[in-house]
Amino acid sequence: MWPDASLLGVALIWGINIPLMKIGLEQVDVFVFNAVRLAISAAVLVLFAIWERRSGIRPQPGLRFRQVVVYAVFVSAMYQLTFLMGIAKTTSGNTALIIATVPMWTALMARVFLGEQLLRLAWIGLAIALTGTVIVALQKGDVTAGSEHLLGNVIVLLSALLWSGGTVYSRPMLQYISPMQLAAIATAMALPVHCLFGWGGYQSSLPALSSWSLWLIIVYSGVLSSGLAQPMWSYGVRHAGAAHAAINQNLIPVVAIVAAWLSRGETPTIAQLCGGTMILGGLIMMRRSRSAEASRLARSNS
Repeated sequence: MWPDASLLGVALIWGINIPLMKIGLEQVDVFVFNAVRLAISAAVLVLFAIWERRSGIRPQPGLRFRQVVVYAVFVSAMYQLTFLMGIAKTTSGNTALIIATVPMWTALMARVFLGEQLLRLAWIGLAIALTGTVIVALQKGDVTAGSEHLLGNVIVLLSALLWSGGTVYSRPMLQYISPMQLAAIATAMALPVHCLFGWGGYQSSLPALSSWSLWLIIVYSGVLSSGLAQPMWSYGVRHAGAAHAAINQNLIPVVAIVAAWLSRGETPTIAQLCGGTMILGGLIMMRRSRSAEASRLARSNS
């Protein structure tokens, strides 16, 4: 149950982070916000990684440094940048729809590159969860196919593919390095890139950075969303598989709906409740398929 609990925690952290980031990005330059929060993330992750190493947890022979570099470039650098640039050029509804395809891309990549076999029940659960996420996303009211959002849509799709590819690429590495140490090294490697992108906005962002409420958002996003959630995600990928881990991202809109209801009194629509129910049903089916596969392997080995 620990991988499932870890992935559920990631969905909760990321779901709460979305509305908080929207508030923060209205006050400060997007690249400055990103650079500051990732500096906090790097500091937190490196401290935990050092504690791990002092406890005797070290990378195992067989890990190639270039693999970590590739992961850092694609996930910690390119994914973060393309996602931010994409959401700035398209609507939140379009973004939600495109990101909803991440579990499907991840499952397909895991099948091709890792040979991960999903039972028919898992594919059905994946399709049901995707459908539920699309229903929830369509309730935003700003889903559009206008040409003015084409570039943004393409960039968000690129970020989705980068995240899916990074998730699949990381699984073999996680046999040789702990999720915490992989996240720490990758985030620290990518940090100079993000600092460089924010270079021209630091001066103009100083007045906004004097707000303690903005700093609370940055600290939450840095410590949890782009910080500890990363090794939690990798832990789930290592133990549950890339495809099973990725479907938990469809829980994010469910968390966002509940958070909006509790914090802002926004009553969920019937369509949102139906979509959320489908997402939960798809997750349960994926979980049952994994249990069935584990039981089958146990019987074949005995």
